[in-house]
Amino acid sequence: MTFPGIVATLVGIILIVTALYDVFQTLLRPSETGRLTHLIFRLSWAIVPSRRFPASAPLTILVVIGVWVVLITFGWALVYLPHMPHGFAYQSLEPAEFDPFAESVTMSLVALTTLGLGDVVPAQPVLRLVSPLEALMGFALLSASVSWFMQLYPALARRRAFGLQIESLRRSRTAEEMETFSDERAASIIDRVTESLAVLTADLVQNSEIFYFADESRRLSAPQAMEYVLELRDVAEGSPRAAVRSAGRALAVIVDELADLLKAQYPHVRGESTDEVVTDVAVAHRRLAR
Repeated sequence: MTFPGIVATLVGIILIVTALYDVFQTLLRPSETGRLTHLIFRLSWAIVPSRRFPASAPLTILVVIGVWVVLITFGWALVYLPHMPHGFAYQSLEPAEFDPFAESVTMSLVALTTLGLGDVVPAQPVLRLVSPLEALMGFALLSASVSWFMQLYPALARRRAFGLQIESLRRSRTAEEMETFSDERAASIIDRVTESLAVLTADLVQNSEIFYFADESRRLSAPQAMEYVLELRDVAEGSPRAAVRSAGRALAVIVDELADLLKAQYPHVRGESTDEVVTDVAVAHRRLAR
């Protein structure tokens, strides 16, 4: 193999490994998101925020999957390129009529999508051995992409349920009338909010991409609901009743955990204190309520 061929092969392997590593970090490690995926989401949020165009987050997922496909396709194309056309057998085609790089890309796409057209097939033993690996990658990428949607949308449903829960408490003036409730009822309300918020925080750890989904209705918006959660926390912590204060302190701990996660996981979130972080995220997601 010539020096340019070795360079092309190495670059191709780097592209393939980059894509696979990003897929692994994003989909198979619960507390991680691939750097490439995170960068694409941040760019999308900066250019077309979801609060202005709600479909931008789902479209960004498709863009990420498309980037993975492109990296793997061109990576394998560069691996095939040094062997094109002498390393392949052509059926009813004349190799001289086709550009080697275009043929490499075509071969890569055919292998990745498992089409198996059969007009161009690997002839060299090494190529016959490695080309099925690309087909396996294509099948794995399709399965991983489907599983990504299956992970995200249940988490989004729980986030929206939390928004509805807090909106119902806001409309019923729970914070304002907390002191009129019995100790057991007041503490129970705060405990339920704490439990729901803990689930929301865990979902953000496992599926950090849900941050970039903005809801068109205030009733469903968890980020905006958090402003009322701060009121509930303050009222509970300031209560003269021990049971309610204890529940309020537990809620405050979870709110602090969420704020720390937001600052660590999303560099564009601003604020020093917990309240500042929560307010900044709420403003970023704010839309006119329907």
